[in-house]
Amino acid sequence: MAQDFANYLNQNLAKLDFDGDLSLDWQKKTRTFTLEMIFYAANPDSQEIVDSDDVLTDADYITFIDEILFFDEQKPVDFNPEDYLACLPFAGKRGWTKQEADGFLAYLQEVLDNGQSDLLDFLNDDTAEEFGLTWDGSRLASLIAQTAGNKIMLPYPKF
Repeated sequence: MAQDFANYLNQNLAKLDFDGDLSLDWQKKTRTFTLEMIFYAANPDSQEIVDSDDVLTDADYITFIDEILFFDEQKPVDFNPEDYLACLPFAGKRGWTKQEADGFLAYLQEVLDNGQSDLLDFLNDDTAEEFGLTWDGSRLASLIAQTAGNKIMLPYPKF
């Protein structure tokens, strides 16, 4: 039986080297998926931090959450791209190619590695004013192009 888009991503997300949590959620009604990335970091000096909701905290552990949206390019859905680290289309019922998925997973590992490092740097630098993940669409495209040309389709899951 052929793998689908969601199963392939879930199986390979579990193989990534990441100390936080990754969760792929399927919104069947809107034909979208969200990949939630949760980063954790110790805040041993109880540095005061203002979170994205303007709440001041000096907790011993900091949690940072960001999301990537996967959407069906053939079905319009209303979303604000600024609410996500990245918004990535897939080809309707055809989904993604394995090459696209493998390139994405390779780039996601880089984003996770850099994000964890940057979060720790942020907590240890009194002059740093904000923290956020960085997404580079051209780097993603480059890694997809470098991935072996596997054109096997990973279709949109069936209900």
